[in-house]
Amino acid sequence: MIERLVRWSVTRRALVLVLTAIFVVGGVYAALHVDLDALPDTTNNQVIVLTSAPGRTPEEVEQMVTRPVELALGGLPGLVTHRSLSRYGISSVTAIFDDDVPAQLARTMVAERLGSIAGELPEGVGTPELGPLSGGLGEVYHFSLSSSSRTPAELLEIATLRVQPILKSVPGVVEVNTWGGATRTLEVRARAADLARHGLDLGELERALGDAVGSAPGASLPAGRGQALLRGSFLPTDPAELGEVVVRRQQERHVRVADVASVHAGALTRVGAATANGGGEVVYVMAQMLRDANALEVTDRIEERMSDVRAVLPPDVRLELVYDRSKLVHATLRTVGKNLLEGGLLVAVVLFVLLGSLRAGLVVALAIPLSMLGAAIGMRFFGVAGNLMSLGAIDFGLVVDGAVVMVEHVFHAAKKHGGLPAEHDARARFVAKQTSSVASPMFFSVLVILLVYAPVVSLTGVDGKLFRPMALTVIFALLTSLVLALTLVPALSSLVLRPRDIPARDPWVVRGLERVYLPLLSASVARPWLVASVAVVALVGGAALFARQGTELVPQLDEGDLVIQTTRNADISLEQAVEDAGTFERAVASVPEVRRVVSRIGSPAVATDIMGLEQADVFVELAPRAEWRKGLTREALIGEIEAVVEAHAPGADPSFTQPIQMRFNELLGGSVSDVALSIYGPDLAELHRLADEARELIAAVPGAADVRVQAPDDVALVEVRPRALEAARVGLGPGEVVAATAALRQGIEVDRSYEGALVIPIVLRLEGTDSVFELARQPIATANDGVVPLGALAELQHREAPSLVNHDEGARRLVVGFNVRGRELGEVVRDARSAVETKLERPDGYRLGWGGQYETLEEAKARLAIVVPIAVVLILLALYATFRSVRAVLVVFTNVPFACVGGIAALSSRDMPLSMSAAIGFIALSGIAVLNGVVYLSRVLESERSGVDPHEAAVEAARSRVRPVMMTALVAALGFVPMMLAVGVGAEVQKPLATVVVGGLVTSTLLTLVVLPTLYPLVAEVSRRARKPREPHHAP
Repeated sequence: MIERLVRWSVTRRALVLVLTAIFVVGGVYAALHVDLDALPDTTNNQVIVLTSAPGRTPEEVEQMVTRPVELALGGLPGLVTHRSLSRYGISSVTAIFDDDVPAQLARTMVAERLGSIAGELPEGVGTPELGPLSGGLGEVYHFSLSSSSRTPAELLEIATLRVQPILKSVPGVVEVNTWGGATRTLEVRARAADLARHGLDLGELERALGDAVGSAPGASLPAGRGQALLRGSFLPTDPAELGEVVVRRQQERHVRVADVASVHAGALTRVGAATANGGGEVVYVMAQMLRDANALEVTDRIEERMSDVRAVLPPDVRLELVYDRSKLVHATLRTVGKNLLEGGLLVAVVLFVLLGSLRAGLVVALAIPLSMLGAAIGMRFFGVAGNLMSLGAIDFGLVVDGAVVMVEHVFHAAKKHGGLPAEHDARARFVAKQTSSVASPMFFSVLVILLVYAPVVSLTGVDGKLFRPMALTVIFALLTSLVLALTLVPALSSLVLRPRDIPARDPWVVRGLERVYLPLLSASVARPWLVASVAVVALVGGAALFARQGTELVPQLDEGDLVIQTTRNADISLEQAVEDAGTFERAVASVPEVRRVVSRIGSPAVATDIMGLEQADVFVELAPRAEWRKGLTREALIGEIEAVVEAHAPGADPSFTQPIQMRFNELLGGSVSDVALSIYGPDLAELHRLADEARELIAAVPGAADVRVQAPDDVALVEVRPRALEAARVGLGPGEVVAATAALRQGIEVDRSYEGALVIPIVLRLEGTDSVFELARQPIATANDGVVPLGALAELQHREAPSLVNHDEGARRLVVGFNVRGRELGEVVRDARSAVETKLERPDGYRLGWGGQYETLEEAKARLAIVVPIAVVLILLALYATFRSVRAVLVVFTNVPFACVGGIAALSSRDMPLSMSAAIGFIALSGIAVLNGVVYLSRVLESERSGVDPHEAAVEAARSRVRPVMMTALVAALGFVPMMLAVGVGAEVQKPLATVVVGGLVTSTLLTLVVLPTLYPLVAEVSRRARKPREPHHAP
């Protein structure tokens, strides 16, 4: 069938060219519409549930909000696990589903369950809401708004009323979030003494305000032949207007709000802030992208609308860009494009030089752009985005291997028969005959490469999301190249190759290779046992290197910018947090390579990233690497920033990461560090003790950096417990005492007013002490026209309370997180795990769990333990289908371990650990190495079938196939050389894969051209002797 397809392509050349033209048009269209991003989104399929509980402590939030939500989500179809955070005033529950559950279906199921508990939550707790449908790559565009003449409330109103509507209308933008600013309120601050003087209490003032404010529809009134709409409303926006509201009507005079309270513009309790460049507060705006959207398209659309955003800003408001994902996308795509272009040019040069014919080289090289178009069609059809991983593994040398085999065999046969026939039809028949004769082994050789990538497609989890797109893209390109090698290449060869295109002599490079190679071959064949000994030593040495090699999940992408995560005392005030952030920013900005420093403190308006005021994410924009001081490395720069911060802004406990890396770590494991040790148990105090001990043990491990307990210290709590009898004596109930406590700082929202689109809460507060030490003397108005100190009505209990409660699958946990620098991830975690599990004494009911990148690495290893044997079996089956001989299969398969020896040696020489990138390189290398063996052994077996002695057949095949073997090896290796030596953004992720392939091809080519010709006669002789005793049984 394969041979018939080749012959048909030669006889139907015109039809093949027309179909190719149609294919090119479709490929160009697909290439222009492929989604683009820097990396694949490895975020798991998760739904975030956010619930506000203003003023409630973390333990209250855990008990009254988080647990009911967790219980409601239990048992949902496809639910894998759930985790949660309970902080002051906010609950976040993350439900993680199987990847095969559609995201919208998961959100619908969660929303249905939340509806069943909405009425069961305490009064004052907000309705549970779903977080935006975004992922780890969702935060695509950040900027800040600042003004020296405006208040934080005015800046926030500009952001929410003018900026957000514009950006939310951009296709692909799912949320526009803000940090900083203040929500304006009308604040009524009651004076206890005046309330008592007029015989009022706080509850009566609250009811009066609630009754006064509002609006009512009045339908319409006739107005001549038309009508006028009618409504009544009292929606004050001015403090003086609200102050005129009457609280109680008396005969002598009415008591107004202004008589018992001061009314002024205020602000809701703030849970976050933002500062920039040490210059004070700003409003930080972040646009989040819809999950699976095209990052480059979305950022381009946002950038187009930024002119509209600038147009609606007042002249005194300054907009500064903080982060633009498109810069990283363009940088990584430039790296990939540069590598592909350089690799393609190297491959083309090798083809021209080794074939000695421009036309033949062009026929083969044409497979490169056409295979890329085929890959683009496959990516578009299957929804694979173009990024560093999916495009970074395409080797143009690999793509042209099939075409090389076909054209080279035509050259070889033409020389053998005295050149190409001059007559056109005879030449077409000659090309059809020669290409069809090698079509089957070529088909199975490329099929082997396809098969070794097939198990990678079956990977799941984070490694699957990283490398499945890579495998799919390579498979699309190889399938296209295989079809081209069987159709277009024979057709074009018969059409454009002329007798004079076949050089009379081999090119000078080929002659030079033969002058070096043939003496080496003769010396090797004469010393088979020495060659065998060297081969065994090489295998043993490779195995030893493999056993000593360090491990990591994926080489860390250098995103260009830094994020510094800071943690201060848990009881820090907002004002102090803002001041400390400014000091920190000024210290960091003193480093010459730093362009801009912006801090996000606490939680945003839509609390997708729950943090306390003690926490901040500090975005550091760095100058381009070319502008850095000579010889300065990234690690040295981080060390310099650490030293400056320690000297000028101590106490920040900085941890260094990157924007995408931080979000991936958090969404994958609920932690923002590379490795997370989770300690589970019921008692928070005991968990803190164990976490502190574990932190000290891990900090002593070399390579463990930024080690800290990812939970703030406990905070002081004053609990006001009313004494019912004492309260009743002055005409108050326990609830009224509790309400007075809430009114001191949190305030009681009595109603809302409106100013255009702006919602203005009306908040009732009680004027009084601003110090916890004066709380017992806080005056409370009573129903008996008197004032009583709070300490006479309630017991004030002072105690410590947690500032964060963390759950995983409903169990309390504390996380000790750390990053890895200077050593391989696997080694550091192995040492840390050994230290913790042997020295940390745990009571009954407490357990440990290791997560973060380490957990993902272990899961990837487990999956590779299945995938690699499957790939080996598929290779063996494909080889057996090609040769129908176990001996031939085993001979060819020896290329695989020898190729791996070169790969591991190359990794070791470049001081690179074993990573998933390197593992994929080994899988790809196996297929490429087998291709060389097939090209050689098919010639050996052909000679043996003609009656040639195995020894002569092996040597003659090595001499005649040196050019195709060297050509396939060289184009495959040189296609990866630019990737192996690249230095651009994203190059660190590609280098291990390319290093493995290039190093492995060196040893596998030596095996094919030197070791196999030497050892094959021995193998054939052993096989012949094994069959000889059984021959009489087969005699007729």
